[in-house]
Amino acid sequence: MNTALAHKPSPPKARKVGRVTPCAPSLRRIRPGGGQRTARPTINLPTQFERDTLLTPLWVAESVVQEVERFLKADLPENFAERLAAKAYHLYPRHKHFHKGLNRPGNRGRENLLMFMRHWTAGWLKRARSPLYKKLPYSFCMGQRLPA
Repeated sequence: MNTALAHKPSPPKARKVGRVTPCAPSLRRIRPGGGQRTARPTINLPTQFERDTLLTPLWVAESVVQEVERFLKADLPENFAERLAAKAYHLYPRHKHFHKGLNRPGNRGRENLLMFMRHWTAGWLKRARSPLYKKLPYSFCMGQRLPA
């Protein structure tokens, strides 16, 4: 019998088990006080948007909302500034034109973000609160500041 052609049983494969370190404390240990983990403090690292432009969209959105509320003497929804900021965060990595407009030198990036947020605010007012929209000047719809 040819030994080269004979089938040798392969050695058993090692089971893949999670990484075990003898010095690390077990995360499954029951903690005093009912076994609940306490919430860890969250570290908010800047997003790609904030690293590239050095802008914080939420702050810009809050200034636009305050500008509109002062002009119209009316309150916008509480979360409206967050919605504007979320839209900016969503569009930044997806649209080249928006991305390029915000990465301009000097204050031009900030002015472009203000322009977009004013335009979005006017659009929302037109859809949701038409009587307030009618009080706005047309220039605001194009992204310009409201008169004092």
